[in-house]
Amino acid sequence: KPFGFMKFNPSLGVGGHCIPVDPSYLSFAAENAGIEASFIDLANEINLEMPSYVANRISNLVGGLTGKKVLVAGISYKANISDLRESPSLLLIDALEVLGAEIVRHDPLVAGTSPISNCDIAVLAVAHDAIDKQALIASAPMVFDCTGSLPKQAKIVGL
Repeated sequence: KPFGFMKFNPSLGVGGHCIPVDPSYLSFAAENAGIEASFIDLANEINLEMPSYVANRISNLVGGLTGKKVLVAGISYKANISDLRESPSLLLIDALEVLGAEIVRHDPLVAGTSPISNCDIAVLAVAHDAIDKQALIASAPMVFDCTGSLPKQAKIVGL
């Protein structure tokens, strides 16, 4: 149909206030009513595991993250929004730090983050229009694209 279609791609996870929270409430309410909501619970489990999966995948690609500088670009919960509530990018940052990475946060929509700078690995977690994609690509020998929005190049790895 020519209307009402929005393309969805696999990504780092589900963010924002209502999408990750409301299904959990529905599952809780269903359980209290004696109804099993296993599909909702499984979806939540998979979504919450994505940041850890991505961090481990990046670590495996580069032979470990200890002492490596990782630039994470886009830390809000979705493109062109500054809201950090329930952002999967924050879970990714935590997972990367556990694996030994030194993190640089870049998000032109979030105060207190750093500019794009040279690093060992760059990660495009959220593709804000305001992120300079060419500068991001030039900042590191490897770029991990969680969004599927960067051009296909040898140094760009995606989900």
